[in-house]
Amino acid sequence: MNIFEQLVIPPSSEHIGLLTVMQIISLLTFLPFAGITLGASVFSVYFKKRGKSTKNPLYIMMAKDVMDKLTAGKAAGFALGVLPMITIVLVYAQLLYGAKVISVSLLTLALILYIVSYVFIYNYKSAFQLEAVIGALKSGTLPGEVREYEDKVVYMGSRYGNWGISILLTAMFLFISGMTIASKPGVWSSVDNILKLLVSAPIWVNFLYFLSSSAMVTGGAILYFFFVWQGGVRPGNLEYAAAIKKYAVITAFAGTLIQPIFIFAGTLFLKPYNASSGVYAFAGFSLLALLLIGAMLYQIFKSSETNLSGAVFFLIFMLFTFTIVKDQLTFKNAMKEQYLVLSSKAEELAKEKQGMIVQVSGADGEKIFNEKCVACHKFDVKLVGPPYQETVPKYSGDLKKLAAFIYNPQKVNPDYPAMPNQGLKQKEADAVAKYIMDKVGKK
Repeated sequence: MNIFEQLVIPPSSEHIGLLTVMQIISLLTFLPFAGITLGASVFSVYFKKRGKSTKNPLYIMMAKDVMDKLTAGKAAGFALGVLPMITIVLVYAQLLYGAKVISVSLLTLALILYIVSYVFIYNYKSAFQLEAVIGALKSGTLPGEVREYEDKVVYMGSRYGNWGISILLTAMFLFISGMTIASKPGVWSSVDNILKLLVSAPIWVNFLYFLSSSAMVTGGAILYFFFVWQGGVRPGNLEYAAAIKKYAVITAFAGTLIQPIFIFAGTLFLKPYNASSGVYAFAGFSLLALLLIGAMLYQIFKSSETNLSGAVFFLIFMLFTFTIVKDQLTFKNAMKEQYLVLSSKAEELAKEKQGMIVQVSGADGEKIFNEKCVACHKFDVKLVGPPYQETVPKYSGDLKKLAAFIYNPQKVNPDYPAMPNQGLKQKEADAVAKYIMDKVGKK
């Protein structure tokens, strides 16, 4: 039993529909953001290293600007990354309630690692600012301590970037693994540890699809935020604009070009319980979107114009929408039996709660108590019977159980005489029980 079973309740059929909508919205927020964060970090680390080795400041400028423009501030990063991921984990915990599957554990571990990678990547981003400050001081003679600090900043910045990328890759692999396994009930019992994830073909297909999507959305985001957002790059810096455009298009086009392979492969791995006309329809929509994106990227690459950058970025998000809806349909199709189990458990829980509630309309509990009970019972002192402050808490709020005892009393405590039957009707016993329990609660 995973820890989330102590925190969540089995959802009803109506609740399942709401959870599905929440899941789609959360995935639409998280996956593109995670893809951009990963792609921007890889892009930046690569060009920073290339700039240092070739002593080309253009590459270093690209590395810094990509991190500045594509990664949001810490608060926005939490809202777009960490918070949706927490929602996703909790939704899966509810939908997989009672199921013997490691998906929720994998998603939880992925969440922890994602937060760690988030810290590393934002430290890497901050290192650029420190390097810029130190660089601005270089016009004069610097003490040796400052030079040593500069070397340390550059070294730690690179380390932060490399560690952030590695941990984020691990987190996303576990995340994709958890989602993939959840949609395949046939392997729930067989894939029971992390090592078995490494030999699962469907997991690798989905993970490589995410990596290619990350490359595509990163390239599209660079084109949008550098050439559309707030007027684009600075006028007059033609060499810089040409370089960033070139590498953005190459990155996006490479991701776009190989995605159909993984779409077809993913379709081949569908089980009969996963498949439906809706799944194949959204797979077709994805292929159509890829075709349009590829055509627009080619046009941008061949011409000097970047006016299609906004359309490309929009279509990429549409592609994410098609893919996520397709995957959620796949998951929903596979979960039909699990949803029946959840609905049954939810009904049982509702009945249990209902059993704790009794109807007392038509009877005055206080009046009946004063007529029938007050001669033998007090709330806080012993009389003929024990004080209610001592006995009522033993019922743990179970009003129905207390009412049943009042309706048909049985000898319980040998220190006290048996309570005689008062000849009450059931609704009168219910009313007295409610009055007594409310009174004890107030005291």
